[in-house]
Amino acid sequence: MSFSNTTYRIVNGVTIPGVFLQAFIKNGDHYFVTEIKVYKDSRIDCWGMVDFDGFKEKVNKGWVRTHLPEGARVSMMVSGLNFTAHQVKSTVEEQEFVKEVEDEIRRLNGQLTTGEICRQALTQYKHEPNQTNKEYLQQAYDAVPKHRRKYLGNMDDKDSEYRSILNRWSD
Repeated sequence: MSFSNTTYRIVNGVTIPGVFLQAFIKNGDHYFVTEIKVYKDSRIDCWGMVDFDGFKEKVNKGWVRTHLPEGARVSMMVSGLNFTAHQVKSTVEEQEFVKEVEDEIRRLNGQLTTGEICRQALTQYKHEPNQTNKEYLQQAYDAVPKHRRKYLGNMDDKDSEYRSILNRWSD
């Protein structure tokens, strides 16, 4: 990312590192642009602190959103000014956002993200191109949030190498 999205909270004198991602909170009949704060200890602040399962529940119930209905009223507070937008477009699906949050928890804990696992699966497939490795690559690719797949390759080709391999009928 081109900006710093790091944050933290302090619990009993211990600093818990985190990151924030942008999404919408539906409060009544109004939507608010907000920061969803994701912490290393798998706690997520989405206008209330929850664990990962609680976060998934809030997404499933429509509290946390990435898409809005036509004509939705959207507000954002910036330096004390309240802006209201009438037309908002998003390419991030809610369940893909959940996968991104889970990836951030992995990254904060020093674990491999789905993108890193997918890159390893591609290397494994290129080293030994067989059906088992292709199936593993497909599973790894499917685990990557759709809106993050374009970052698997280079800036020009994006994820075209992955799609080319996965779209082949046979090896």
